[in-house]
Amino acid sequence: MQTIWHWKLPMALILMIAFCILSTISAVQGFEVGAAMMDITGPVAQVNTMGYAHAKLSGLHTRLFCRAFAFRDSAGNSAAYAVLDLAMVSHLLSFTVGKRLSEATGGRFSETNVMLSATHTHAGPGGFNQDLFVALNTPGFDRAYFNYIVDGVVQSILAADRARTPARVLSNSGHLYNASVNRHPHQYLLNPAAERARYPTNVDTEMHLLRFDDAQTGAPLGSIAWFPVHGTSLKVSNRYVSGDNKGIASQLMERHFNGGRDWPPAGGARGTFVAAFPQSHSGDVSPNVRGVFRVPDADGAAGEGDEVEEVRCNSSVFKTFDCESKGPGKDQYKSAMIIGNMQFHTALKLHQSATTELPKSLTLSVVHDTRDVSEERFPAVLDLLNSVNNSASYRKDLRACKAAIGYAFCAGTADGKALFSYFTSGTQRASVLVDAIRDLLAKVTPEDAECQGSKRICLNVGKIFWSGIPFMSSQIPTQLLRIGPIFILALPTEVTTMAGRRLMESLRRTEGFPNEGKVLINGLSNGYYFYVTTEEEYNGSYYEAGATLFGPHTLNFYAWHASRMLRSLLTTKRQKNSGNFQPKRTPSDLDKSNRLDGISGGGGGDGQGIDGLDFAGFGKNFGQQLLNLRNSYEQGDTVELKFVACNPRHSFGISNHSFLLVQRYNTRLHRWETVRNDASLDTRFLWQQGDFFQSFALIRWDIPAGQRPGDYRIGYRGHCRTFSAALAETSWAMGWPKPQEGEQPPLLPVSGESRRFRVVAARSKLRFASDDSIRETALSEGNIRSHPAASMLQFKPESSSAGAAVNAGCIASAKVAQIMAIFWLLQMMTPLARL
Repeated sequence: MQTIWHWKLPMALILMIAFCILSTISAVQGFEVGAAMMDITGPVAQVNTMGYAHAKLSGLHTRLFCRAFAFRDSAGNSAAYAVLDLAMVSHLLSFTVGKRLSEATGGRFSETNVMLSATHTHAGPGGFNQDLFVALNTPGFDRAYFNYIVDGVVQSILAADRARTPARVLSNSGHLYNASVNRHPHQYLLNPAAERARYPTNVDTEMHLLRFDDAQTGAPLGSIAWFPVHGTSLKVSNRYVSGDNKGIASQLMERHFNGGRDWPPAGGARGTFVAAFPQSHSGDVSPNVRGVFRVPDADGAAGEGDEVEEVRCNSSVFKTFDCESKGPGKDQYKSAMIIGNMQFHTALKLHQSATTELPKSLTLSVVHDTRDVSEERFPAVLDLLNSVNNSASYRKDLRACKAAIGYAFCAGTADGKALFSYFTSGTQRASVLVDAIRDLLAKVTPEDAECQGSKRICLNVGKIFWSGIPFMSSQIPTQLLRIGPIFILALPTEVTTMAGRRLMESLRRTEGFPNEGKVLINGLSNGYYFYVTTEEEYNGSYYEAGATLFGPHTLNFYAWHASRMLRSLLTTKRQKNSGNFQPKRTPSDLDKSNRLDGISGGGGGDGQGIDGLDFAGFGKNFGQQLLNLRNSYEQGDTVELKFVACNPRHSFGISNHSFLLVQRYNTRLHRWETVRNDASLDTRFLWQQGDFFQSFALIRWDIPAGQRPGDYRIGYRGHCRTFSAALAETSWAMGWPKPQEGEQPPLLPVSGESRRFRVVAARSKLRFASDDSIRETALSEGNIRSHPAASMLQFKPESSSAGAAVNAGCIASAKVAQIMAIFWLLQMMTPLARL
């Protein structure tokens, strides 16, 4: 009897293990996903931001990354999706990445099936655009940075492809309130009242998340969470490179799943959870939820933290020099953290509650097209939505224009002021002087004015050329990626809220669109061609309307064109052959960047060239600490240090370099261990120029409330171009032979350490309970209930999927098997215990 009992238990174990293995095998057949991320930070000083017209960078708040996902279905179809911490993706960038990937993979990846998207941070460097109107803001084209981005994107996609594994894909949606507002509500009100009545708010509050899990182990691989909000928590006054609120959301999500690590493993190693937060239709959506206030001083410093009376700017007509928007925090960095935290918390809840599993045999398909929008004639397909007129007929011969910007664009927004105080938002006020300069560059013809409709043209950017390159091209890349029932529409623009709603509704009405299908707008993808508004908004003379380059019918073009791409994905091969849509490829001669080398940026206009020398100063050494430290700091305090430093441009491109290190002394192992670096959310690095090639590094560490007590030190790291390097260059220029062909003068690695200081527990938790911190904590955790719909997060009802049930059954079987195994081992050990 006892022998039979011993054999019954292992047999039951074998059956349960077999059931679990069979369940896993059925789960892993089909879709594969890989995820990886790479650094694309680039220069952190002597460069303008890409996003604001007159803001210069000289430090680092958070690093910038490319977060990539590689997909493959059971039929062998491949696609890649990447989100970059940049203001936008240039067409040249997506074209070059596609070309490099095609060469590396034998054509398996190319521009056709690779979608590149930007988070739209306004705190990143520029220099990667070929269109001159965008490139001149940097100023110029920075080839070294462009190549660095391309390398980072290509390597992240290849790493994601190498990390591919059978995966479960789950989908979930919820609402995030109080993290966004419409920055031009008067413009939104121009849309028909009946149409506005169909929506509860003037911004879309839905976040949609795709979750990827390893089908064999259940380990989380990554997630993508679409939510529309601008990357303008950090303002024109900011001097730090930063991923802004979406970059912060990604890092918080990744820290949660990666054991608190700030820095991704080298090479995008398997096992790294990757969290992407791409943009959606965020053209008129701001994170500065407190609203717009009058600037208290003449230089436009928004008065953050100032003890001044706040006066709101509620007028529909205002100057952006006089008014500026404010976020929920005490300063712009706290605001960015709050809005990032809110996106992170919402995404985490959606991730944890996701139960709708996409089919294991889901379809992966993609269509990519590049065409000159100004040469197209198209019908007004949106008229059929009854949002433009109330008849069933529609206009049949619309056209788009050559690119032109309007006076409303020159007026700027409350998120970022205009270059000149002359321009006024909300009016069509023109200038004889501006018109004269405009016509000298490219005259506005009556045909141009007629095509652009109500928009007063400030600059005819589509007709201005330099060395054969237009200020703004009209070659527009568009793309549609299908992952089962999810259709991701990649547009190279910023789409306003109502324009996005019309686009999605139009596509959902396409014949053959699946009942369970979901359309997601992926803005700022594969290129950048400014804004898209509705026709009604176009007549309103606000920034987004002035930046709708191709005229009042731009939205109708995208709707018509996207519907043709969608039908091509929905139809069979036989139907495709009989259809009239033929995707066009990007012209092979798109890359004209070699003509831009003569206007490349040179130090951002700060007086010291990017190849300048470094001098420590008389009686000083590189890396020397200049500010005294206290002996101890409490959790929640801020540590600030100053070091004799080098130009941070000299460290650009050096692998795994960090400008700062926070280290804790391990008393057990008797060594210093790094606990923070310049990728951490609670550190900042600022470069400050001195006289005669001197410069300084200002390092700040905001000690987290839960930081482990102990002994700490802070280190600075840099690379100097000394006078000896300059002498070597001079001698080589005079004909002296180089040690090796192509060798550059060596940079001097520099390091400096602060003296030891102690971090101790906060003496009283009440010290953190100021009104500001309470409000900020409530906002970051989404506890505000000011919206009529009550909670920050409202989940759509989701039914449990079969895949989830199998997984739960497997887990339950494993637990039962574990208990039975313990029983069996005890029975087997009983005779041994008697010995």
